[in-house]
Amino acid sequence: MADYPRRNPFPARGTSSAEETSLPGFLSDWSRHTPTAILPGVRGTERTARAYLDGFPRDGALSCMYGAHGTGKTHAARHMMAFVHGENPEAIQVYLRFQEDDFVAAYRRLVSQLPQTLLADLSLSYLGTIEDDLAARAAVPAAGEPMELLGADQVETGEVLEEQAKEIAAVAGDAPRFQRALSYLIRPGYSEAAYDWLCGKPISAEAAAAIGVGGRIDDPVTCRYGLQLLTTLVTRGGRPFVVVLDQCEKFLLEDGEPVPANAGLLQGLVEVIPRARGLLLLVTSESGWDAMPQDLRQRLGAGACHLLPLTPEEARQVLAAYIGAASQGSSDGIRPFTEKGLLALLRHSGGNIRLLLQFAWSSFEEAAPRSVPIDAGVVARAASSHSRCPGLTRLAMLVENELHTRGLSAERVEENGRIMSFQLPDQREPRVVIKLSEAVFFDDEALNATELVGSTARSAFTALLVTGYVSPPVLDELRGALHAVLVADGSAAFARDLHGLVERIASMPARDGRPGELDPTARARLEELYADRLGEAAALRHELAKLAERLEDDQRRPRPGWPARRADLVERVSQVRAERAAADWEEFRRSRTDVVNQRETLLGWLAVAVGAAAVLTVIALATASLHSIPLSAALVAGALGAAGGAVLAQRRLAAIGVGHPKAVLRSQRDLDRLARETVPDARSADPLRRYAYALKEDPDEAYPRLAEALLREPLPLVRQAMGHRLAASTRLAADCVPEVLRGRREGVPEVLLLLARRQRRAESGPPRALRDLPPELRVLVALANPDALELADGALTQQPADLALEALGVRGSQHLLALAFRGGVPQTAPIEIPPTALRATAHLLSPLERDGLGTYDWLPVITKIDDLYLFFEELLYYQEEIRSSSHKS
Repeated sequence: MADYPRRNPFPARGTSSAEETSLPGFLSDWSRHTPTAILPGVRGTERTARAYLDGFPRDGALSCMYGAHGTGKTHAARHMMAFVHGENPEAIQVYLRFQEDDFVAAYRRLVSQLPQTLLADLSLSYLGTIEDDLAARAAVPAAGEPMELLGADQVETGEVLEEQAKEIAAVAGDAPRFQRALSYLIRPGYSEAAYDWLCGKPISAEAAAAIGVGGRIDDPVTCRYGLQLLTTLVTRGGRPFVVVLDQCEKFLLEDGEPVPANAGLLQGLVEVIPRARGLLLLVTSESGWDAMPQDLRQRLGAGACHLLPLTPEEARQVLAAYIGAASQGSSDGIRPFTEKGLLALLRHSGGNIRLLLQFAWSSFEEAAPRSVPIDAGVVARAASSHSRCPGLTRLAMLVENELHTRGLSAERVEENGRIMSFQLPDQREPRVVIKLSEAVFFDDEALNATELVGSTARSAFTALLVTGYVSPPVLDELRGALHAVLVADGSAAFARDLHGLVERIASMPARDGRPGELDPTARARLEELYADRLGEAAALRHELAKLAERLEDDQRRPRPGWPARRADLVERVSQVRAERAAADWEEFRRSRTDVVNQRETLLGWLAVAVGAAAVLTVIALATASLHSIPLSAALVAGALGAAGGAVLAQRRLAAIGVGHPKAVLRSQRDLDRLARETVPDARSADPLRRYAYALKEDPDEAYPRLAEALLREPLPLVRQAMGHRLAASTRLAADCVPEVLRGRREGVPEVLLLLARRQRRAESGPPRALRDLPPELRVLVALANPDALELADGALTQQPADLALEALGVRGSQHLLALAFRGGVPQTAPIEIPPTALRATAHLLSPLERDGLGTYDWLPVITKIDDLYLFFEELLYYQEEIRSSSHKS
């Protein structure tokens, strides 16, 4: 078929991994070898990085990517790092993949990525910056003359060290030890010991005493301080600093349960690294995102990017890019895939980009000899036969199990914490080497093949196991150069081949000959293949760049003014609120219908049981008159059983107690009318009777019972009615704080109705119970009591809600945010607030985000929340306009 590319253009695995290193070369090489589809997650991280670099050194940045496995999180993070390196090669970047919940081990791996010479240079640059700042601060203008700056050599060393101590103390506890380590880092005799201590490595007692640092860094809090200090060290030296923490779910969760201490450590980093002008990117699964405390998610705000499944249009453009690159631009759209084939790919992959590429590869192979269109049938057959190939860790376990089964003792060879080969020892060198390798694609596969062969001991029996896939030309060359090559594709055939390979190794003599060498002809073929792959990768990058331009078309169009943007937001909010109300109403009706149907079923069983008991009784009497005593006894027993069933059905009916079972609920008005005519019962299975309880119960005399009913109520509509009833209590909001905090812990947001109401009497000062509330809850108190804002006062924190409190005037009516909120945002938007803080505050108040205060549509202050939300959206809008204009100029 003419539309088929020359070879399968899709990767068999579609995975991406990153090395834990700060060396910039791996970023540029990866970017050159690995094409990237500019999907929403990639665009989001690139946008965050661009804003950070444009704002450096004024502002830091914070972002989080979360989503299911295979949605491209690690790929997007690595693309962002490559983008930062391309924009600013002086930027220092570190990448860490959490392997467990041990922060100390993670810290040691992360800091060790920076070479000793680099840390020493950073320490010198840091001191130089402090000297320059002190010189500028001490400048004295002469009469009639412009200001003359002091030279750095005129600043006393003691002043520099004193200023350094202050700055270190601001970001790190145990500051004296860290300062001494930095000072000895630039002294040749002690530099290595100071470097090892900063990296958390053990040093001798003599070295520790000489530089005055004491014991090794071995507790999580000190490690957090060390990372915060490292950020300050880099950024104060004038270089951007990027920290990427991948697979945060392994750090936040242990056996599926949250680890509160680790969540606290992460919160500290989230606060301090952006404040120290660094960029922190968190990458986690959806379970990790759910395990984050609510205030941490609110702090991330709009910097959180949820990687969602591909849309049909995104999937179409990704397929077209890969096919176009392999066809050297001669393909037409997604052919040979049909539209139904595309939709089948989406259905079988669930929109997961990794699975979509894998199924596209399998479908391409299934269509051999490449003469038919790839439609839904071909995709379905490929998906049914698709087997998940083991990862490198799983492959190592399979090999080790087979070796142990045969009683073979093998030595592990690890690289970067992963097993890369097994060696069966002999007298001087290994007699057998079993190498493990990731699947290789694009331009690096031929190069990797050469390295895999060339790095093996020539006298050893050599086997290579590759996870997933090796392209046929490379596979032929590898099999000609090594004793055995197996492709671990997860199939039963591979399991048999692996078993056979280990059997062969177990039965062979001490030496089994030399593996073959790559002859010059084979090497030339591989080099030719390498050149072809380079061309294909370049073509794919070109196609993906065009895809990025198409996806960015909307952003290149002129932005509408704020009034239009506001109108769009208001419309979206109204639509989302209508959907939430409809969902709550439908859930109530469904529950009510289930209870009524259950009652009808029980009535039917009751009628059958009563009828059966009566019939059996009559027959028993008749048979008794005929002197058939045994049969009569059996019938009497059956009648008694039926009667017992009738009693049980009657009791169950009484327990359900459905009110007005024949009534039809069409609207809220119908519900309220029926509730007034229904006997209330907080524990009834009938939601109508529980709703009636919410309307009729006394909120003062029965406050504890009503509050308990609210906390155990499953239906949102009934909870809202109970919350509104409780809010009518004469109790002060401060007296309801225990119930509010308990409800928040148990996921019952309707308890917030107890706070979002006006105080019944004046207070001489803010009650302690209100002052100690989290700041986002004090926002509700302030909104409900605009004439008594002191009720919402409390300790300053680093929470987004602090900006909302300042806009309301809790910190004073002359605060810039309060003036702008009351008088309107000026067109120049002079308020200097980091955009991350504005986004986080808008996220906190948003009616569109899952955990925003604006999603509590039943709050009496919801209109005020909307006004506050739109205010921060307006601030963001004008700030982005100013940044955009300055960038264009």
